[in-house]
Amino acid sequence: MSEDPTTITAEFQDHDIDVVSKDPLIGRLELIADTDEVIEVALDRTNAEALLSALVQFLAQGEGEDAPNITTSTVQ
Repeated sequence: MSEDPTTITAEFQDHDIDVVSKDPLIGRLELIADTDEVIEVALDRTNAEALLSALVQFLAQGEGEDAPNITTSTVQ
């Protein structure tokens, strides 16, 4: 039995994450595939934190007009 390593291209369409449960925290993020299919990404706290970390690392790679513009402030 062989698996077909097909890649599906999808994009985030700027929708909110649907919160399914608050305790434990569980949600769904929708992506739209290039075939117009909806792909639901299940999230829990651990997965959401990992996704957030990966996105911050991705944004840090930008240059020129796409250079990072995240600032932090300290409260005294």
